[in-house]
Amino acid sequence: MRNLWILTRFLLKSGPGKSNQKSGKKKAFSDGGRIVVYLLLGVCLLPVSVLLFLLGYSGYTFLQPLGLETLLIEFVCAIGMMVIFFYGLPLFLSEYYMDSDLVKLLPLPFTPAQIVGAKGFCCLLNEYYLIVLLFFPFLLGYGISAKMGIFYWINMILACLIFPVVPLVYAAVLTMLVMRLFKNIRNKDFLSYLGFAASLIFAIGINVFSRSIGNFEMQDIMNLMESQKGTLRAFRTIFPNLPLMTGSLADASFLKMILYIATTAVILAVFFALAWKIYLPAVLGMSETTSEKRILSKEEVTRTVKSKNPVRTYAMIEWKNCTDPAWFMNCVLMPLIWPVFMLGIALVSVISSLGMAKTTGLWTRLVADGTIFRLLKGELPVAVAVLTAAGIAVMMSMFCVISATAMSRKGSEYIYMKCIPMSYHDQIRAMLVSGILISLLGTLPYALVFNIIAVVFGLHPATLLYTTAITVLFTLFVNYEQLLFDLAFPKLNWENETAAIKSNNRSLISVLIDLTVGAILIGAGYLLYGKLHLNIHITTSVMILLTAVLTFAMRTALFKWGVQVMEHLESA
Repeated sequence: MRNLWILTRFLLKSGPGKSNQKSGKKKAFSDGGRIVVYLLLGVCLLPVSVLLFLLGYSGYTFLQPLGLETLLIEFVCAIGMMVIFFYGLPLFLSEYYMDSDLVKLLPLPFTPAQIVGAKGFCCLLNEYYLIVLLFFPFLLGYGISAKMGIFYWINMILACLIFPVVPLVYAAVLTMLVMRLFKNIRNKDFLSYLGFAASLIFAIGINVFSRSIGNFEMQDIMNLMESQKGTLRAFRTIFPNLPLMTGSLADASFLKMILYIATTAVILAVFFALAWKIYLPAVLGMSETTSEKRILSKEEVTRTVKSKNPVRTYAMIEWKNCTDPAWFMNCVLMPLIWPVFMLGIALVSVISSLGMAKTTGLWTRLVADGTIFRLLKGELPVAVAVLTAAGIAVMMSMFCVISATAMSRKGSEYIYMKCIPMSYHDQIRAMLVSGILISLLGTLPYALVFNIIAVVFGLHPATLLYTTAITVLFTLFVNYEQLLFDLAFPKLNWENETAAIKSNNRSLISVLIDLTVGAILIGAGYLLYGKLHLNIHITTSVMILLTAVLTFAMRTALFKWGVQVMEHLESA
């Protein structure tokens, strides 16, 4: 048991990308960054926590006269177990199969069962922030409303500590069986895509749930529980000790809690005894990627080795590097899907508030009676469109960090930049291509489509020119600034690809600079039009001119100082 706790502490301290940190300041800065991330996550989930507290408080008051208060606890616990189960799948994939620490741990004096157990405890500890933010508020509201005694509060604390164990065991067993039986998916590229998809679905589910629960009345919740009694019976079968936990909370029974702890301990012991036999053969046979070997034809060889423009060739190499799963999902995919994600949330919110019939009818009336044409006439709609386009371009700097990590992603392979017969000026041009293209793909098409539709309904045609100019110019400014900052302060020492992006605090500083400049730009436009009451066309021209000057200045700085920085890096 002592070895198990020692290994668990070691795995918790040695997160991704930390093995190369030698300085105490760097380690403290990284730990501080992790704390900041957890605090931001807590702030984002705080509204959901408040809603769940109110659900527990009001739910007991409403359902206690009907004798259904126990059903409410069981219903919430069942949903919580499913959330932990699905969240645990990518967590176990990351902890058990994506980390490359197993080959370092096997020679050490730890048994395979202790290695599996320590990794499992790391996953369990990572689940507790969900318990604190989602499960604990409900039980707190329920206990306050019911005026429960001391045994309820003791049981509540024990339940919060033990609640994630069984669904995590199920998630681990499912993950290990799939990885043991299906050899074709036993590579890290596939698992990276799978884990990202699962995390995205989980984030969308949390967002939809938080918006839906706010519109629910207690009668709706009661009807939902009544209609899902069959589902609850299935949950009792899947999680056989679930009734013991809900009974210990509803009845404040310490005996049922002891039985719940005992059954959980038995499940955990069986898992530790069998898991390492399934886990080790699968993880030791993993590869980094899946590749197919084939003989190239003469035409393919000729096409591959033909001469091309050096900047274009280097840019293609940069793009192929960005298709690596870790970089693709963090640098490329997010800028492309975030507009769809935000539009989907807005559409779901409108439809859930008004209903599909009312939403469709409202749009039909706006078009039929000409209201939409009158709303889009004049200068104010143009001002709104221009400021919105500027805001979207500013927001893109938060999601597209291709240029912000262009140098850092090279890692120790930056030596390759010294060897190729290509000037640093051309290398900088090539590194810019991917970031600029992805940034424009994430903003310009949506701005053009919505503005073209708006122009059809009466918006001033010059809006198309204004929004396109501001979007393109600010996108160029963002990529110039981010690449210059990354060249000046590269993070070349990292353990894996993900650490070069997620553990790169320098890219966050670069993004904050872009947001600040964007806020100043938008504020200047609002001041000129909203406060000084200048003509919208004059205001927009000033904004475009200001953005163009900033972009040109940043480009000049990049190609002047950036080359000097790369020369200094060469001589270092």
